[in-house]
Amino acid sequence: MVNTMAFLSTHSTSAARRSDVDAAADIVVGGDRRLELVEAETKLGRHPECQIVVEASAVSRYHAKIVRAGNDYELVDLNSRNGTFLNGLLVKQQLLRSGDRIRIGDIEFTFADGLGLVTDESQLTFSGSCFGVVMVDEEPSKASKAFSSGVSYTRAEDGNLKMTATAEAKLSALLQINHHLRNSLALDEIFPSIIESLFTIFPSADRGFIVMDNEGQLVTRWIKTRRPSDETQTVRISRTIIRRVIETGEAILSLDATEDIRFNTSDSIADFSIRSMICAPLCDADGNVFGALQIDTAQGHGQFSQEDIDVLMGVAAQAGILINNARMHEQAMLQREFEQDLKLATDVQKAFLPSVAPACSGFELDSYYEAANHIGGDYFDYIQLSGDRCAVVVADVVGHGIAAAMFMAKLAAETRYCLAGEADIATAVSKLNRRMCQLDLSRFVTFLLVVLDPNESNVWLVNAGHMAPIIRRGADGSLCEPGQEESGLPIAIMEDSDYQAVAVDFLPGDVMLMYTDGINEAMDAQDEPFGIEAIRQLAKQDSQAGAVKQRVVNAVKKHVGDLPATDDQCLVVIQRA
Repeated sequence: MVNTMAFLSTHSTSAARRSDVDAAADIVVGGDRRLELVEAETKLGRHPECQIVVEASAVSRYHAKIVRAGNDYELVDLNSRNGTFLNGLLVKQQLLRSGDRIRIGDIEFTFADGLGLVTDESQLTFSGSCFGVVMVDEEPSKASKAFSSGVSYTRAEDGNLKMTATAEAKLSALLQINHHLRNSLALDEIFPSIIESLFTIFPSADRGFIVMDNEGQLVTRWIKTRRPSDETQTVRISRTIIRRVIETGEAILSLDATEDIRFNTSDSIADFSIRSMICAPLCDADGNVFGALQIDTAQGHGQFSQEDIDVLMGVAAQAGILINNARMHEQAMLQREFEQDLKLATDVQKAFLPSVAPACSGFELDSYYEAANHIGGDYFDYIQLSGDRCAVVVADVVGHGIAAAMFMAKLAAETRYCLAGEADIATAVSKLNRRMCQLDLSRFVTFLLVVLDPNESNVWLVNAGHMAPIIRRGADGSLCEPGQEESGLPIAIMEDSDYQAVAVDFLPGDVMLMYTDGINEAMDAQDEPFGIEAIRQLAKQDSQAGAVKQRVVNAVKKHVGDLPATDDQCLVVIQRA
């Protein structure tokens, strides 16, 4: 562009002057000042060494420069604090075209090919020389062209320049949100896109953030500042504003939050450097508020208007649905991962439990196990001891689910360790109790141990707070429940508890039932438990161990019907051949 000039036009009362660095005279035409761009660089900023000195607090010392490269002119931001805008968009480096509008702080200049930079002398004063600038009356056609970028400028109540997106720009940004995010199910994609769109809709906004309510705790999910240089600074957010919006479900507009009587109770509002702000609630499809969306600025009083509330509410309504859909998708994925982990845990627990009964000379054994929630806290095991003996354990950890299953796994390992290291089973159980107490997990377990010995006519049992076993005598069909009086406290309640081993006759034809309370407390539709008496009556019927087990299991399932199990169920049946 040969003989290109530039014109500076401003809509602000902020003072600016020409530097005294050069003494070249200005050309005055029709009351305006024309300064031709003839040097390689023309700097704009607050520092006296700049060719154009702009005395405004929002302008950096060295804010921007116009660089001449042959016949072209290029606008370059000099890492300014508040950024350099070209046609309403934040730029770092951009070639200039005729009609382009340059804004630094509240001062605006218009670049015109063959004319230069234009400014109104009543708004911008100079001293000394400004290289290559001509000041003339701005043609209306050029002003209209400058505003076609999607940003218009009005005067705020305090006289500061206020940037407002045109209706076309707002609509375009709203469509952009819908277009780019309608198929997105990742929150980390949705959050930044929403804020970026807000910066297009609200050119005056310095920052935007999304806060979500997580069971009463406010969690900042995303925050973004318009200028990258601000991202290194600590951003403070007012809980007073956010909580009020979430509690009431209504948007808040404040022309100047530092003087807003609604926030007088918040001592920290003034420290946030918030001037104008809008905060809108985020709701799901049912209207439940789960967060808030806020934009604010430190530029001056009245940067947002009542009309802007409706726009932000529209964005928030759309964003709320998008965010909630993404949250539900995220929860579904987490649930899927949890179910996969749960299935793996179920497989691991099944590996802990015996899959088949051991070959124990002179005894027939059968068992049933069903966890209430995939994995459970009930435990049974067959443990081979010295001298052809076999220990049978049935235990019930308080509660059920993952925590109970993990406690059960520890109990299984400790039981085998203690029985392997102690010949006396009562001493072994006392040792087991001490070791489980030392875990200090605020859980306990009822525990029943029966040791079978093919060389003896009796069995030995130790009871730690569990239901006594039910024995049906093969000789006359009578029932007994031994070891109730000798029962000790459940495991992991009191570290110094002692336990007693009891010898019980167990003759050929005798059948023993060991069970957990998930059997006798199984509820029907009328909340009636199955009951121990029902187990006793079923045990009276003469049959083999496997048949006894199946009879009890079938009766419990019939009693419960289609209702889900409320507790783990475990049953072990032992018969002497």
